[in-house]
Amino acid sequence: MPPTALALVLGAGLLHASWNLILKRTTDRLLVAAWGLLGGAIAFAPALVQAWPPPATVWPFASGSALVLLGYYACLARAYDRGDFSLVYPVARGTAPAMLALWAIIFLGERPSPLGYTGIAAILAGLVVLGAAPLWSLRRRNPAALAALRTHARGSGLAFLVAFLISTYSALDGAAMRHWEPIPYLVLVFGLSGSLLIPLLALRQGREVVRVLRTRFVPIVVIAVMTLAAYSLVLRAFQIAPVSYAGAARESGIVFGALAGWLLLGERFGGIRTAGAALVFAGILALAVAR
Repeated sequence: MPPTALALVLGAGLLHASWNLILKRTTDRLLVAAWGLLGGAIAFAPALVQAWPPPATVWPFASGSALVLLGYYACLARAYDRGDFSLVYPVARGTAPAMLALWAIIFLGERPSPLGYTGIAAILAGLVVLGAAPLWSLRRRNPAALAALRTHARGSGLAFLVAFLISTYSALDGAAMRHWEPIPYLVLVFGLSGSLLIPLLALRQGREVVRVLRTRFVPIVVIAVMTLAAYSLVLRAFQIAPVSYAGAARESGIVFGALAGWLLLGERFGGIRTAGAALVFAGILALAVAR
């Protein structure tokens, strides 16, 4: 994978873990995320205006991606309500590369090299280690360990659904990058998704939608900018590297996320998750030299 693409996806991973941490630490997560989507589209609207009109071939990808994003944000907010950040984030982001690699092979005609497959496999192995870390607590056979397992199971199930949605919109967006540029495309997708999600939430929650915008304005703005910036880096990487490689390497964010949950939220990390993080880094290094 070209060094420029690797730098882009590593930067995107750090930004992505950062805005997810901010989202985890707020209340009303789905509303905050929805306003972040719309806010990002508004903040970067000049890029879309300058590039208007979008190519006709882009609309199917943008519309499909916007609809998938609706489900993604709903499931992500729910997963953070039920599980630890250092569990949900690694599982959701770490499972997605395998699914995305499959979609890239089937729909985009990509064929990773043996070293590329090895890198993707190492990232997935790291995910398994990271996600299964709480199971080791069962050896203590105490109520606290069983409660931790129940939390783990609830968070993991939703996290796997989030991963499927990530792989789906990533494949759509990777294909769209063959027809248009990243930033105007993202503004279009975020604008479509946000303009659908906010009214849907308003029907259910009424004035709460406006209250959250007023009381959570700062995290909304930060999430909006970080979200669009992070994913624009990923889409640029999709233009210069195979989607299966760039999609896997971007999940370096799972290591940043696990570390953030440990250092900032007081969630356990330990030797098991350290081993998982090391496997992820090994996989990223393999992708960095794979062709």
